[in-house]
Amino acid sequence: MADIDMEEIDSPIVDIPVKESVSSIDDSPITETLEEIQKDYRFFALYTYHANSISVIATDLPAENETSLRSAIAKRLSKGTVYGGSGNVASIEIGLSGDSSYCYYCLLRQAGEDKLTIEGASNNLITEGAASVTSREYVVCFVTNQDIILDLYRPELDIFSHGLLPLIDTDLTEISKMHSYLVDWYTSSMEFLCRSVQKLQNNVAYVIHAAMMNFKIDIHGENQSLKEDIEKFSNCCSLAGLLQHSDISETQLSPDTPIDTSLVEISRKPHKEKSLGKLSIVVTPDKVTFDCTECNIFCRDWAQALCNGDDHNPVYLRQIIENYKLKAIQDMNTLQRLIRQAENDHYALYR
Repeated sequence: MADIDMEEIDSPIVDIPVKESVSSIDDSPITETLEEIQKDYRFFALYTYHANSISVIATDLPAENETSLRSAIAKRLSKGTVYGGSGNVASIEIGLSGDSSYCYYCLLRQAGEDKLTIEGASNNLITEGAASVTSREYVVCFVTNQDIILDLYRPELDIFSHGLLPLIDTDLTEISKMHSYLVDWYTSSMEFLCRSVQKLQNNVAYVIHAAMMNFKIDIHGENQSLKEDIEKFSNCCSLAGLLQHSDISETQLSPDTPIDTSLVEISRKPHKEKSLGKLSIVVTPDKVTFDCTECNIFCRDWAQALCNGDDHNPVYLRQIIENYKLKAIQDMNTLQRLIRQAENDHYALYR
């Protein structure tokens, strides 16, 4: 495996600018057609990062393009601006067809390596050479010519990237398994929305409603891949993370502290996150059944927007989901402000 020294790198790399949020629901069709999407390219690369050098482990990129990618990633690593835990997206020039390529890259660390290095150094139990071995890190990269899709699916790519860690051993004896895992990065991390909408059709409204209401969803059946797709779809539609973040933020403030209303705010009273209900889904080869068909107009409109569009386009589906989630947040914040205004008006009557 070839190594690249950080000091020899001088390849440009440009960050993708953050796009502004859409303030209203946009059901307009995406301009990309299915034929155009099929022409898009998708590649992966996995590297070791050790002693200020980066070496390739597995990739499906052509050799010349892989060398350019390695140079660009090595330059970014040398600046010390890459941190483990979550990935980054950047525009790069690596000689592939088109104006630019877009790369998601994530720094991975094996569990327990940092702890072992620190404890060993403090107790003088390991040498400098041993410490460098235990601190070896890995970088996983996914490359495509679709500029927005990597940003839209960054949370799923983070999960997929960290799922690679159990396959990585010290001697790198499972390269074929790592290669097989990485080949499915696009199918696993992005096309789950397409498969879920195609399978559930208008019934996807029940999953959306359960996710919005923070219901516990139990999925039964032998089709493991479809079960995973529906679970990912539910997590994608859920607002539970925002609600929990708002609750934690409020409990850390004093009663007289002004509260920022930029996120969803439901209550100042601390409470544990709990499920309000349950939805059981049975997946069979020919159909999917639900034990609860509770839903509302908002979720039905949401499902209709997904089904009426291009269900083969993961960008379109994710944009619809994010737009409806944003609309739900805006509506709940408006309701919260109206409630507070009503309280103020009520107390003003008795002054």
